[in-house]
Amino acid sequence: MMRLSTEVVLRDWRFGQVQSERLCAALLHLEGYEAVDPQSPLGGRDGKKDLRFRKSGALWIGAAYFPPTAVSFARIRAKFSSDFKGVKKNSASGFAFFLNQALTPSQRDRLLALSAPVSTEIYHLERIRGLLDAPKGYGIRLEFLRIPMHEEEQLAFWSTMNYDMVRKLLDNEAHLKRVENKVDLVLKRTNALFADLQMLPSSLLEQPTGAWAAETPTEHLSIAIVCWIHRIVTENDKLPEAVRGRLRAINVWIGPAGKAPENVSFSPPEPSEIVQMMNDLFNWWTSGYGQLRGGHKEAVSAALAELHHRFLSIHPFLDGNGRVARVLLDQAARELLNMRIGTELIADTKIYYEALAAADQGDLGPLQKLILASLL
Repeated sequence: MMRLSTEVVLRDWRFGQVQSERLCAALLHLEGYEAVDPQSPLGGRDGKKDLRFRKSGALWIGAAYFPPTAVSFARIRAKFSSDFKGVKKNSASGFAFFLNQALTPSQRDRLLALSAPVSTEIYHLERIRGLLDAPKGYGIRLEFLRIPMHEEEQLAFWSTMNYDMVRKLLDNEAHLKRVENKVDLVLKRTNALFADLQMLPSSLLEQPTGAWAAETPTEHLSIAIVCWIHRIVTENDKLPEAVRGRLRAINVWIGPAGKAPENVSFSPPEPSEIVQMMNDLFNWWTSGYGQLRGGHKEAVSAALAELHHRFLSIHPFLDGNGRVARVLLDQAARELLNMRIGTELIADTKIYYEALAAADQGDLGPLQKLILASLL
C-alpha cells in the first residue's frame, strides 16, 4: 500500500481540532519554545487563544486553523484577523498562526502586515511539512499523522538522537570543567593571597580562544573537530543530512558485499563505545603532541601511523572515515614536520590495505613506511 505524503495528510486534515492543537503544541516544543500550554483542546472557552507559550521569556499566543478541505485566502485572512485579537486580550507580545494550507510568499506578507508591529510567526503547510519530514520531527509525524518511518528515515532519526545526546554530554563535560577551573582559582586567591597570585590568568576575565583559533588544530583534537571535518569532506556526497558530521548510531562491518557479519574482515566497535574510544585516542595524541613537535621524523611518523590506524579502527562515521583520517594525517604532518601527505599514500590501494591489515595485527611498521614514503 502506498504511503500518503506528509503534505497530503496535512492538507486533507481528518483528525479534528483537538489533534490539530496538540500537533501545534508538539511543533512549538520542537522549535525550542518554552512553557507551551494548550488552553482548551477538549472544548470550552479558551479566551481567544489555542496555545500559550514563551519565546525569550515573553508571552506569546498561538492559534491553529486546520480545515479539512481547501479554503479561500479570504477565509484564511478572516480567521487570522479574528485569532489575532487574542494578542491584545491576553496582553501577549507575539502571535503564532498554524495553517494546513499552502500560502504564497505574498500572501504571508499580507497576513504579517495585518499583525504589524507585533512579532508574528506563520506556520503554513510547507513549513510544517518541513519540520515533520526532518529527523527530529519523525516521532511527531508518526503520532499525529500516522505516517511511519521508512528504513532510511529510521537511520537518520537514531543518528540524530545519538548526536544530540553526545553533544549534550560533551557540552555538560566542558561546562563542568570550566566551573571546576574557576572554583580552583577562587580557592587559590582566597586561601593564599601571595603577591604574584593576582597575576594568574583567569577565565572569568579573559575571552576563551579555543581550539578553533589555534594554528595547530590537531594539537587540540576533539570529537567536535572531527565531526566538523566530516561535514566538510562529505559536502557533495549523497549522505542524509542527519548523518553528516554525526557519529554513527548503528553497528557496521567491513568486508566484501554480501558477506555475513560473522564472516567479515573487520567489525568496528559498538556505537556505545565510540565516544570513549575517540576521547582515549585524542587524549593520547594531545598529551604527546608537545614531545612530537620538533621531534625526529621517525618518531613523528610512528605516531602518525598509530593515529591514522586507531581512528580508522574506531570507524566513528557511517561513511567518509578514510577521508577524515587522511585529512587528520595530512594536517598533523604539516604541523609537526612541515610536510604534507601526497597521493602516494593510497595510490596503490592493495599496498595501503595490506599496511592497515598488518596494523590490525599489531605491526605498524608497513603503515609507517608508507607514510614516510608519501611525505612531500
